[in-house]
Amino acid sequence: MAEHAESEVEIDGAKIRVRRAGKGPALVLLGDMLGPVGWTPFMDMLAQHNAVIAPEYPGFGGAKIPEWLDNISDLANFYLDFLDAEKLDRVHLVGFGIGGWISADLATRSTAHIASLTLVNAAGLHVRGVPQTDIFLGSEDEVLRELIKDQEFAERLIDEFLTPETEDIRLQDQEVLARTTWQPRLNDPNLRKWLHRINVPTHIIWSDDNQLFPKAYGGAWQKLISGAQLSTIAVCGHLAQFEKPQETVQNVTRFISQLRA
Repeated sequence: MAEHAESEVEIDGAKIRVRRAGKGPALVLLGDMLGPVGWTPFMDMLAQHNAVIAPEYPGFGGAKIPEWLDNISDLANFYLDFLDAEKLDRVHLVGFGIGGWISADLATRSTAHIASLTLVNAAGLHVRGVPQTDIFLGSEDEVLRELIKDQEFAERLIDEFLTPETEDIRLQDQEVLARTTWQPRLNDPNLRKWLHRINVPTHIIWSDDNQLFPKAYGGAWQKLISGAQLSTIAVCGHLAQFEKPQETVQNVTRFISQLRA
């Protein structure tokens, strides 16, 4: 494992944990609310190439849910304030799932601190006529099985992640998820109107077997963000950072390296 440091910061009245590891170009990572949280093997791999900064979500991990938190746009503004408070500049912003939605929303507001944007299986859009899994209709273990292609791996993740010791924290995390993404389901109908404002190099990474946001969603993001590149990960479900961490890291770091060349 990469040596990582953990600190607590308070921004906009909300206390969050921030994990840091690695050296190189600064990379701010917003994870997916739908999978395990905390430091992961994927982050270890990424920290071999970048200085990874991974802030947690307000209200996650047992922290008090701030009164101002109602929607994804609130989180986009919060992380803009985070970049200001941490004096971070020219960072590579990488968002997964709902973290991708937040990252895109943030980038429509300001890219002053951002060198590039990478969205991995991002939530936030709705593509008509494309069937999707509804994560709010299943139990936690059923949802994880839907989000992962390799069912043997899904069972291992369920055993590791869905433990009695973490049940109270997971329930509160789910409250934050429902509060910010419940209606409409995992998308903002207004977001697509403003994606043209994203003016930094953008990379869309999509899993071929994503049941939550099928392949058509990756193409929709690419069309809506000018000049965006699209890469795919084969035989992989929604949680690519867990199911195919090495391939996901390769896609992320290759894009960033091309920008520096």
